Amino acid sequence: MPSRLFLVAALLLVACGGGTQSTVECLGSTQKFGSVCLTKPTVDAVRTKCGDVTEFCDKAGAPKPNLACLTAAPKMRPATPDKVTLTGFVHPFSSGTSNSTVTIQVFKAADLIGGADPDQAPQVVPATTVDFVPGAAKDFAKFRACDTDPQIGCVPIAPAACKAPACSDGLEGRSDDKKYCHLVNNTPACDPRLRWEPRFAIAGLPTNTPLVIRTSGKEAKADPTWAVLVTWNVYLASDDRSCSGDPQATDCLDTSDMAAPKYQLNVNVLSQADYGNIPNVAGLSGGISRGLGAVAGEVHDCDNFRLGNIQVGVKPAGDRFTYFNGNPYNTLPDSGRASSGTDRLGLYAALNVKPGKVEVEGAGLVDGQMVSVGKFSAVLYPDSVAVLNINGGKPSQ
Repeated sequence: MPSRLFLVAALLLVACGGGTQSTVECLGSTQKFGSVCLTKPTVDAVRTKCGDVTEFCDKAGAPKPNLACLTAAPKMRPATPDKVTLTGFVHPFSSGTSNSTVTIQVFKAADLIGGADPDQAPQVVPATTVDFVPGAAKDFAKFRACDTDPQIGCVPIAPAACKAPACSDGLEGRSDDKKYCHLVNNTPACDPRLRWEPRFAIAGLPTNTPLVIRTSGKEAKADPTWAVLVTWNVYLASDDRSCSGDPQATDCLDTSDMAAPKYQLNVNVLSQADYGNIPNVAGLSGGISRGLGAVAGEVHDCDNFRLGNIQVGVKPAGDRFTYFNGNPYNTLPDSGRASSGTDRLGLYAALNVKPGKVEVEGAGLVDGQMVSVGKFSAVLYPDSVAVLNINGGKPSQ
């Protein structure tokens, strides 16, 4: 018997133009919402509380989404800083391994939105390559470790604190038992490590400008370790929230030195293992077909907190549509969420999508009313994943 997820995906495929379909009529349990087809939400939209989700979560635990930015007039942003150094950590999706060079490229969205090939389009600055080799590093502040416990998450390392006895972290000639040393309440602790994550820095990026970040393998293309991930809706606002001196904070502005302002934003990469495994779990036994791609992302509110219980529509819909299981370290499709929508990570994905212009919109139940939580349009390139994060307080496109 076909799974519920398959039936919903099939309806989306027929209704919203997935694959080779062209009709825009919505059938079955889906309905037209803006320019997309989606399932009517039946569960209240809710902001994600912090816990074993440690980023883009609400420490105060206020459940109701803030959607005020969707109806507010466009913001007039300060003219300065007009350029920043983008810095943060290279953060693999889910359980991706960190063992090969990553290439980071930055484009202006205006140069790609018409469908230009990123291999031919001008880059804002030259491509940056980042290596995952902490054992050879001299400055360990340029790396962080992700604990195997999601409630700890990814934290700074303190290799000098665990030398008596030594922590088997693989640094400075020590054996590597996938451990790392860090400080817990100023007390050294040697704990199991999921992976290392390196810090990157890209100088000279413009603020208040829609950008696109493309991550891939060593030669700026897919390789045996990394797939091609193209992240849209990157906007480094000159008046974004302060990082408040926290080097681990993300999507925030550091103007402690106005002569050298920084914007902290972690950059995602996608392992080839996840590029193949996620479609398989979602029901595409052959994975994403050559020449097609995927559209995926997170749904946030105007405060940039993740939202659960959001229904998302993607046009064209592709051959499979899925939500996920909410596990930050083993993030997999969950067919049981077809009727309730996004999990606490706010994730959605449409798989086997035809390249070209794509549109996404999310809808949630707020105060008993079905309302938009944001929308975005972009371009999907063959054999890649287009990341379209909805809302986050960023300008829609």
